[in-house]
Amino acid sequence: MFRLPLQVAFLTGQSDPDGAALSPAQERFLDALPVPASAKVRVNFPYPEWTPPHRKMPLLRASWNNARQYLASRRPEFGERHRPAVRALLARAEHTLFLAGSCGLELLANLGLAESELAGVHVFGYGAVARRLPACEVRRVSARWDWVEVLGVRGRLGPPDARVAGGHLGYLSDPEVLALCSRFLAELSLRADGLAGPKVGGAEVSAGRSGVEAAKGSEVSPGAPSAAPIAPLAESARELP
Repeated sequence: MFRLPLQVAFLTGQSDPDGAALSPAQERFLDALPVPASAKVRVNFPYPEWTPPHRKMPLLRASWNNARQYLASRRPEFGERHRPAVRALLARAEHTLFLAGSCGLELLANLGLAESELAGVHVFGYGAVARRLPACEVRRVSARWDWVEVLGVRGRLGPPDARVAGGHLGYLSDPEVLALCSRFLAELSLRADGLAGPKVGGAEVSAGRSGVEAAKGSEVSPGAPSAAPIAPLAESARELP
């Protein structure tokens, strides 16, 4: 069976419990990433075969829905229900980069995937609200005024790999975040092609360890990003925990 070398998928909480369509902000961010269209997964967690169109939820209702899913993910039935769809997604490619916004990192950790299933999984986490890191390569970006992440993490995940300006709802409209993600994606593409870097998903990448040691805890300078900026986006309730 043919497998893609690399695919990219969002993994965030469901602000709308009845749907898994990408928000306009997520669509624009995904469109801007330097990978072929065939490598871009156009549906969010839990990756159903069909989903109704995206509908914007009121902020308080979206926050409540995400909080409920965050707490529900700690129960065993969460993994039992959602592992089959996630496994089917992972089977499509040798390597998968999850764009884990807010509570997405917690959802991934609570799926209960085996270490062998996570061997080809990599995570770009933005505004992560989680108690622990999944057993795969994770790179985290935090915003200076993201109090949702500060209160949700409380230092349990260690310092982020990079820090940008803004708050919890601004990551996907920030060109610095896009540049950081694009660089990580380019690095993974090189690794997947066997051209450079450590073995992807192999023993060289330790569980829950960031791969950007030099950037750990650093801030991105305003002139650093080399990726094309995306247009300002409306604040998306799907980014909430």
